[in-house]
Order: sequence, then structure tokens, then C-alpha cells
Amino acid sequence: MYKYRRVIVGAVAALLALLMVGGVVLSAFAESSSTIKARIEALKQQEAAIAAQQQEVKAQRVENENDINDLVEQKNAIDQQIKLTQDSIENKNEQIREYNLLIAEKQNELDDAFELRDQLNERYKIRIRSMEEKGKLTYWSILFKASSFADLLDRVDMINEIARSDSNMISKIQSVAQQIETTRQELAAEKVGMEEAKESLAADEAALETQRQEADELMTKLMADHDAYVAKEAEYSDQKEALLAQIATQESKYKEAVAAEEKARREAEAAERARKAAAAAAAAQRQSNASGGGSSSSSSGSSSSGGSSSSSGGGSSSGFAVSRYGFQWPCTARYITCEFGPRYHPITGVYSNHSGMDIGAGYGAPIYACASGTVTTATFGTAYGYHVVINHGNGFSTLYGHMIRYTVKVGEYVTRGEVIGYVGSTGWSTGPHLHLTMYYNGSLVNPKKYLP
Repeated sequence: MYKYRRVIVGAVAALLALLMVGGVVLSAFAESSSTIKARIEALKQQEAAIAAQQQEVKAQRVENENDINDLVEQKNAIDQQIKLTQDSIENKNEQIREYNLLIAEKQNELDDAFELRDQLNERYKIRIRSMEEKGKLTYWSILFKASSFADLLDRVDMINEIARSDSNMISKIQSVAQQIETTRQELAAEKVGMEEAKESLAADEAALETQRQEADELMTKLMADHDAYVAKEAEYSDQKEALLAQIATQESKYKEAVAAEEKARREAEAAERARKAAAAAAAAQRQSNASGGGSSSSSSGSSSSGGSSSSSGGGSSSGFAVSRYGFQWPCTARYITCEFGPRYHPITGVYSNHSGMDIGAGYGAPIYACASGTVTTATFGTAYGYHVVINHGNGFSTLYGHMIRYTVKVGEYVTRGEVIGYVGSTGWSTGPHLHLTMYYNGSLVNPKKYLP
């Protein structure tokens, strides 16, 4: 019996040693929770730095968007000034045309007056020459035929009256001609003033066009900056998300490491208790052997108790053709710079639905009505600048946006192919183009489906 007790005690001691060595080996290969915790703190610091950079870029983007909005307002003001200047130039042209008509009319009157004067002069000369050449009726014959002195005086008065009448008639015609010439010269001077005013307005218009081109260039730069800010924000956001995912993974590992370390601690404590119990059992056995074996059953009980304690320390962890719909292309250019449908807006930077299609035409290119119809809108708006809407009937309407100016008015009926305005970059636009929107029964439709 003594022999078996010694074998049991030795086995228990070996098992405890194996458990302790296994715990040490596992601890040597597993990462400690403190190491993982330090890595989590480093990742959180990186995440905080990226969040700060993202916030800075966001502030720059917001400032950029404010600059864009301010520039849009400036562009709208310039667009309206250009429209007013063009209206003034057109008014001056109308006045110049009227002055030309008045000057031509006065010139005709002057020519008629001079012609009448020349006719009177010629008739007067012919009459005098005829009287002198034929000798039948001369001033002298009239005087010599007087029957008395009184009759002579009457005849002298008659001759003088004829001469005065001729002279007065010629003088009046000359006076009228002079008045007409004065009026004509005054009209010509006023016309010159109008032409000078028109040239001044044209210079103002050119200066405004330069400002608008500069605004377009600045708008393009701001939009490029805006795209860069948006891309940088997205990059920082991706980095932040990746770091947060890493942090979550490391925190999960940290919890597992803490649990494993706690388990190892409990197993080590249990092994230590088992070791002490085995040592106590061995000591008791030795004491029993020394006293003659009287306590062997007690020692056996202690050994069994120690084995039970050891096992309790275990556990596990786990071109202008017409379409069949009756529409033609609205301008000579056919290059579409932005299609109908979802797009990334060039000014707002928001991904949204594009209500029409943009055609890349140059400044001042004529815009034609896609189909006949009645003009329902001809005005200025913040988004589309100067724009026109035509109701074509049968549920169809078209909108033409970003014009320099329009040439129609509300209520006017226009025919297909008629010029309704000119391409520009008014409103929310970064360069010259025609925006064409088409409605069918009040809903947006893709214009390409209905154009040739």
C-alpha cells in the first residue's frame, strides 16, 4: 500500500508541474493585455489626429462653399448688369434708327424746298427773258400803255407787287430751307451723341464681360478646390473608419487577453494549492511511515482530497432634323457636357439628379425653339439665370437656361427654329453652355429621347 501511495503522490506532483509549465508556455506565446492596451491607445491617438485633420478640411470646405455662394451672387449681379447694358445699347440703336429716319425726312424736305426755290427762280428768269426777248409784254410796255398818270402809278405799283411777290416767295422758301437745315443738323448732332453713348455702353459691356469671364475662371478654381476638399474629407473618413475597425479588433483581443490572463491566474493559484496539498500529503505520509503506518488511511484521504482539488482547477476558453415627336435640336452645337439624370453637381458638390442636359455652345450662339408653342416664362432666376420656358401643347414644355439674354416675351407664340435668345453663363454656371430641360405632363423627362 505504501508503494502505491508514493506512486499516486508522484503522479499528482508531475501533473501539477505540467500544468504550471503549460501555463508558462502559453503565456510566453500569447500577447499580454498591456501590450494590446498600449497599441489601442496609439491607434486612438492616430484616430484623434485624423479626426482633427478631417475637421480642419471640413472647415476649409465650408469656407470654400461660402466663397462659391458669394461668387454666384456676384455673377448674378454681373449677369443682370450685362442684360441692362445690352437693353440700353438696343434702346440707343432704336433711337439712332429713328434719328436716321428723321434726318432722312428732313433732308427730303430740304431737297424739296431747294428744288421749289430753284424752280421759282428759273420761272422768274424765264418770264423776264421772255418779256425782254419777245417785246410783247415788258415792264416798259406796261408803263407806256398807261392812259393817265394815275393809271401809270397803278401800273408801277402792280409791277412792284409782282416783283415783291416773287422776292417774298423766294425768301420764304429760303427761310424754310434754312430752318430745315438747322433741324437736320441738330438731329445729326443728337445722333452723334447717341452713337457716343452707345460706344460708352459697349465699353461698359466689354468690361462686364471681362468680369464675368474672371468670375467663371474663379468659379472653376473654387470648384476644383471644393472637389479636392471633398476627396480629402473622404480619404480622412476612410482612414478614420479603418482605424476604428482596428481599434475594435484590438479591444476584442484585449478582452480575450484579459480573460486568458485571468484564467491563467486562477489555474496557477489552483496548481499552487494542489502543490501545497501534495507536499502536505507527502509530509504526512513520511510522518506516518516514521510512526509505523497508523495514519495511512488518513493520508490516503488527504491524497485523494488533493487530487480532487487539482482537478477542480481545470477549465476551457473560447443638326436640325426634326424628330418623330416634332422637336429639333436647340442650337448648332451638339456636344453634351452633362447628361440628364444622377450627377455630381459642379457648384454645390452634392450628388443629385440633373434636371436636363447641358450642351457645350459658345458665348452668344443663337438658341432656337425646339418646337412651336407659347412662351410662358421669360425672366431671370438665381439657378438658371436668364431663361425661357415654352409650352408646346400635348403635355410638352421646354426650358432654356443660362442665356446672355432672351428675345421673346411672355404670351408670345414662337415657331420651331425661331431664335429665342443667346447662349451665356448666367445663374449657377461655370462657363457658357445651354441647359435644356423637358417636361411631359409636368414630369421631367430626358430630352435626348425626344430630340432627333
